[in-house]
Amino acid sequence: MDKILNKQVAFKNIGIATAILIAGLAILLFGPGYLGFFSVAATSLIALLIVYPKKSVQAIFGKPLHPVKIIIGYFLLNWLVSIVVSLLLNYGLGWHLQGNPINDNPSWLLLFTIPIMLMGEELLSIYFLSVFSSKFSLPIASLLSALIFGLIHYSTYNDGNVLHTLAHILLIQGVARLIFNRAAIKTNSIWTSWIIHVLFDSSTILLVLLQH
Repeated sequence: MDKILNKQVAFKNIGIATAILIAGLAILLFGPGYLGFFSVAATSLIALLIVYPKKSVQAIFGKPLHPVKIIIGYFLLNWLVSIVVSLLLNYGLGWHLQGNPINDNPSWLLLFTIPIMLMGEELLSIYFLSVFSSKFSLPIASLLSALIFGLIHYSTYNDGNVLHTLAHILLIQGVARLIFNRAAIKTNSIWTSWIIHVLFDSSTILLVLLQH
């Protein structure tokens, strides 16, 4: 991670890379489902390679530093935050939040496809984290990355109320992104944040599957 964070990058390259990444998101949202599984991962990786040297991009896939404690601790922290925020919004404020539609008709196949899709989300988030870190401090870059990460989940969790939906995606998905970013930075590897992300999403899907 330290090979791409707080580095000066060419604005022209950022424009081209971001356009390609947005195309990947468009394929996910509007294209055939089988392409959506890979589109964000592929275009985010291409975007990183446009902005940074190949060796620097390869370095983000390096062996994590002391990953076990970080993975366990941040996984549990993300669960705690998600539960507390969900209880606050649902019962404290009386909002009826939209759940992930994928849980309405779950399939065991999801446990095999989710890791690929989540690598796409990780690469996308790390791309924005790194690009923003070229202009801002790392905490600000992480906040901006989390904001984008939350907003791309708007259509998934849209319950028809803009305020409720924004609060949902920023306080749950956005805060989760802050946790994932911190894990990646502390261990100097995208593998750590990806593992935490996969464990969290897979555990929620598994809970739904076991109830069916």
